[in-house]
Amino acid sequence: MIDTAHADSLRVWQTMILKTVLRTIEKHKLLTANQTVIVAVSGGVDSVALLHIMMRLRPRLGLRLHVASLHHGIRGQAAQDDLNFVQRMAEQWQLPYTLGQADVPQLARERGIGIEAAARQARYDFLARAAMQANSDCVAVAHHAKDQAETILMHMIRGSGLSGLKGMQFATAMPNHATLTLIRPLLEIPREDLELYCAAHNLHFRHDDSNDDIRYRRNFIRREVMSRLQQLNPNVTAAFARLADSAGVDEDYISSQFEAAVLPLVHVGDAGWSLSRMTYAQLHPAMQHRLFRQAFRQLGGGAATLNHENTLELVRWARRAKVGARRDLGRSIQLRMAYEDLYIEHQSAVASHHHYRLIDAETNIALDVSADITLERLHIQVVSEQKSDIGGMSLLLPADAALCLRTRRAGERFRPKGMGGKSRKIKDWMIDRKIPRQIRSQIPIVSANGEVIAICLGHTWHLADLSRFEADENCGIYLILD
Repeated sequence: MIDTAHADSLRVWQTMILKTVLRTIEKHKLLTANQTVIVAVSGGVDSVALLHIMMRLRPRLGLRLHVASLHHGIRGQAAQDDLNFVQRMAEQWQLPYTLGQADVPQLARERGIGIEAAARQARYDFLARAAMQANSDCVAVAHHAKDQAETILMHMIRGSGLSGLKGMQFATAMPNHATLTLIRPLLEIPREDLELYCAAHNLHFRHDDSNDDIRYRRNFIRREVMSRLQQLNPNVTAAFARLADSAGVDEDYISSQFEAAVLPLVHVGDAGWSLSRMTYAQLHPAMQHRLFRQAFRQLGGGAATLNHENTLELVRWARRAKVGARRDLGRSIQLRMAYEDLYIEHQSAVASHHHYRLIDAETNIALDVSADITLERLHIQVVSEQKSDIGGMSLLLPADAALCLRTRRAGERFRPKGMGGKSRKIKDWMIDRKIPRQIRSQIPIVSANGEVIAICLGHTWHLADLSRFEADENCGIYLILD
C-alpha cells in the first residue's frame, strides 16, 4: 500500500517526466503532427515507460503509435515470454504491433562480429522493416540519461575524439537505414525516474537477466564502472550529460567551420573525395582529422568510423607520403597520393580521367591508307590526298610509313616538337604532365615505322618532331587526328 505522501511524490515525478519529455520533443523537433511513430519495446522498464509516455502525449502531439519488438534468439523461452508480454500489452492498449525473431548468434558468426554488435544490427534492420510496413519514417527508442553516460564512457575507453564525447543524439539517421530517423525522447531522463514513473502508474515490465552478465562490455561499465564513479560523484550521470552537451556545442561549431571553409575546396563524388595536397597541408589539424573521418564515413555508407588513433596515424602518413603511395583504410577504402591531389576513395575507383580519351592497354591497330577508325571518342583517318573539310589535325607522311594506333611500351622514347630533335622517355614526359600512373598505359599513341609521332592528352594531340619523316605531297599520305 502506497501512503499518501509517497503517492503525491510519485505524481510529482510523473508530471515532471512528462514535461521534460515534451520539452525535449519540442526543443529538438523530434516529431510532427499526424506522424506514425514506431516505438521499440523490449518489455523492460525503460521501453514500457517510453510507450506509456508516448501514449500520454499522443493526443497533444497528434501521433499514431506502432509497437515493434524483436526476439534476438539468445535467451530461449525467456525471450519468447518477453515477446508475448509486449504483444499482450499492445493489445491491451489497443496499439498495432509488429513482432519479429532473429538468430543473432548465427548473424555474429556470419559477419565475424560480437554478439552485442550483431544484436544491434539485427534490431535496427527489424525496426526498419517494421517502419516500412507501417509507412513510417521515425523510430523511437528508450535510451535514457544513464545509457548516455555509459555510451560516452565506452567511447572514451576506445579513445574517441570530440565527436564521441557527444554521445547519442536526440535524433539521428538510423544506422544502415539513412531514410529513417531514430529519436531518443528519454535521453534527459535518469533511469531511476523511469522506475518511479512505472511505479506511479502501476506498470508491469520484464527483467532481462542478460543485462546482469558483466561479460558484456556495456553491462560491465554499467555495473562495475558507473557504480564506482557514483561513489565519487552521486550526480555523475548528470555530469556526463553536461559533458555531452558541451562537446556537442563545440563539435557543431567545428563541423560548421569545416562545411563552410573546407568542403567547398573538396571534390566529393560517389567514388571518393579529393583535395589539393597544398590545400590539405595548410589546413588546421582539426580540419585534417575531420576530412579523413567524414570522407571515410560517407564512403563507408555511414556504417563505419575511423577511431582517433587511426586518424592521427593517417595525418602523420599523409605528411610524409610520396607520389603514388597508398594506404588501406579498411572497408575497401584507400588514401592515395597523386601529383597535386590527395584522394580518399574506394579501392575499385578508377582514377579521374573524364578529360582523357583512353583506349585499351593492349590496343595495336595498323593504320593503312583508307583507314577510318572511331574509338573511345578518337577519330583517326589515313587518306591519300589532302582534305579541305577535315575536323582535326593533318600530318603529311611518307607513303610507305607503317602507321599504328597503340599504347606506350616499356622504356619507349619520344622526340617532342620544339626540342631540336632531342628525345625523352615517354614515362618522364607523362610524369611532367602529371598524368595519373593508373592511366598512362591507356594513353593513345600513333607511331610511324615504330617511332612515336603523336600522343593524345585529352582533346590535344602532342606531336613529335617530324623532320625525320620527309614526304612529298604528291606521293605521301595524310594522317588525320581528331
